[in-house]
Amino acid sequence: MISPLIPSLKAGLVSVMMPAYNAERFIRAAIDSLLNQTYHLWELILVNDGSTDQTETIIRKYSDSRIRLFNQNNSGEASARNNALKHVQGEFLAFLDADDFYHPSFLALMVRYLNQHPEKDGVYCDGFYVDPNNKILSSLSSFRRGPFEGDLFEQLVRASDVFGPPMTVMLRSEKVLSSKIEFDQRIVIGPDWDFFTRLSQFVLFGYLNQQLCFYRIHQTNITLTTGNAKKNQSLALCRRKMLELQKFNQCKEETKSYVFFDLLVNLIENDEEIDRLLSHPSFGQLSPCEQNRLIRLVVIKRLIHQPNHQFIYKWISNAVRLCPKDRKTNLIRIMYQISPIILHYLLNLREKMRTENTTISPFSN
Repeated sequence: MISPLIPSLKAGLVSVMMPAYNAERFIRAAIDSLLNQTYHLWELILVNDGSTDQTETIIRKYSDSRIRLFNQNNSGEASARNNALKHVQGEFLAFLDADDFYHPSFLALMVRYLNQHPEKDGVYCDGFYVDPNNKILSSLSSFRRGPFEGDLFEQLVRASDVFGPPMTVMLRSEKVLSSKIEFDQRIVIGPDWDFFTRLSQFVLFGYLNQQLCFYRIHQTNITLTTGNAKKNQSLALCRRKMLELQKFNQCKEETKSYVFFDLLVNLIENDEEIDRLLSHPSFGQLSPCEQNRLIRLVVIKRLIHQPNHQFIYKWISNAVRLCPKDRKTNLIRIMYQISPIILHYLLNLREKMRTENTTISPFSN
């Protein structure tokens, strides 16, 4: 039942948002996959994000009144999605990027699931990765955890590999619009991860075990064209925002530790920012020995890159204070006091001798 808070939503109608930027190569296939749906009660909210190619020309060749075009100056994916949210008229909300496409029964089966499960606010399905020529490469589920159902907040906090691309998801529009949650325009990589994580505080999800959508891998995917520094900056912002969510402190220590590991060891290079994170109230809620372990991993990473560092002794001394019996941390402190240069050399030598992946597991000792 549609909430009286949003009386304008049309029962049964699926609002499909599609941001498009220089999408002339694939957008026909995306739109055609909607026209070929067995479920006909839909609208396409297509936001042209300042394209400079033939994207708008191609769109305007479609005469179907269900296709609604909105043009904006180039402002990025998150801005285009927020623009689309303003124009949602349907009971249900779905996502389709301009280079992907749906199976003909996607809308019918997803709507049927939500109608049959009124206790769920959203549902997601499986699908395929395909190449530019529509050749199937693998299932989406082969690269994600789960499937999960119900409250997915903690799973989304842990990592972004729950849904895969947003087109696997359909939501009840009332839940989205009443939450007033939007896509963060500061985030280039992962605005959907941030959006779904924050939304999952209020939404229960179901899972439909069918492969109903196709995510296209090609050289102009934003995940391939964005540099590592900008990727890390976006992902770090996603992570930092999680720390400020009230529900974050209800997560298991293992999940909270995973978030801090990702920030401190994988994503953030700025020493002052690392120092501030080590003083974050949520970091202080971890067990003393887990704080010790994370600080030790931070110190090792920083020492590998530079032997002399203004925060190192402060951090390692604090780690020893937190867990005095930890022999590894005590050894690092003693060796650092003897010679930061020798410790730097030994840690680098250890890295070169490793045969496994160089990324340190957040749960290794």
